[in-house]
Amino acid sequence: MNWQDVLKRNRTVLLGLVAVMLGMLPEGGVIARAAKRRVLELLLPSEASLRRLIVILTRNMKPPVVSKRAAPSGPIARGDSGAERVPAFGLFDPRRLVGLRRKRRRSREPNIGFFDEWVPQKRRPAPADDDELDAASLRRRIASMQRALDDLPRQARRLMRIIAKRKQAGKWKVKPMRPGRPPGHRDRGKRPVDEMLASLNYLALCVLEEPPPDWVIADGA
Repeated sequence: MNWQDVLKRNRTVLLGLVAVMLGMLPEGGVIARAAKRRVLELLLPSEASLRRLIVILTRNMKPPVVSKRAAPSGPIARGDSGAERVPAFGLFDPRRLVGLRRKRRRSREPNIGFFDEWVPQKRRPAPADDDELDAASLRRRIASMQRALDDLPRQARRLMRIIAKRKQAGKWKVKPMRPGRPPGHRDRGKRPVDEMLASLNYLALCVLEEPPPDWVIADGA
């Protein structure tokens, strides 16, 4: 398999998706609930695909040597607090919620007022598609994804360092991919992003397999 072609082709697709999602964001600081939902439908599988692309890039990397460093004696210098900082891209899949969510019970008390007694509380309005929500979190996540795509080898080295530190600390969560379906997975999804995620998920699982298959180790064209 030509691994360089896999990395180059999927990186180009992900950069195109970043441009599409940036074009879907409004100019202001708010976004309608329905519009945010459409962005997330692309963002979740795109982030998951990028994580798996970074895992594939670690294919021939050796685990780094982790050395214990002393804690800093003084405060850590930060950048300009006035400018919006781009967070580091999350290299690990978010945890899947286990179990059923508890449904919020509606109050059965009658909506009736009494003189000098109980005052009924106003019910929250049901969420609507045209509700205005903050778009800052979406912008940060897309910017974080774009920065990671600009330097994939650095992200792969960062992932290897995090895994090595977690293994040394005896933590149980050392694999970047959660078991089961990846974030943003769609059953019978036929969008290009769905097909890309399925393909990269399979390849990344083969890379993480111990020991990996022979065709994963090989660098054939």
